[in-house]
Amino acid sequence: MEKFIEPSDQILFYIQDLPFWPIALLGLVLLVGVGVDLVNRRRREGAVEYFESAFREELAGLYPIVTRWPEDLAAYIQPRLPVLRDAFEALRNFIPQNQLREYNAAWNRFYQFSRTGGGSQVASSEDSAQESIVNQPDLQQQQQAFQQIVSDLLAYTDLFKK
Repeated sequence: MEKFIEPSDQILFYIQDLPFWPIALLGLVLLVGVGVDLVNRRRREGAVEYFESAFREELAGLYPIVTRWPEDLAAYIQPRLPVLRDAFEALRNFIPQNQLREYNAAWNRFYQFSRTGGGSQVASSEDSAQESIVNQPDLQQQQQAFQQIVSDLLAYTDLFKK
């Protein structure tokens, strides 16, 4: 008759006969995985911080509170677009795939609005007195639209602030 071996003894015999290299390889893989995760977290945090600071610094006076709205928004934002684009690209690497399309669409709205100056037209000097009164609601609408577009873009950083 065969001798009955306890399950715990059976596991102990298996571990004693197991070669060391698979355990070492598993430990190395886990260590590399944790290292890569830590590096990616730091990179993501840096991208989020860069994105927020770039938008807040480059759009100072326009967002979040309008203190100095330029006469020509397109001319004002044009030299700032490369820095904002760089911040957009840095954060885009960390946006989840299912939200990437909306993120790109939000940037395209911002870029179009900035490039065209919100569709504002320059008033002629003769009609400036009349049109300044008429364009006041348009200016407020333009500012509100700009605020909303920038808020939509900055909302993507909230994904990583948990």
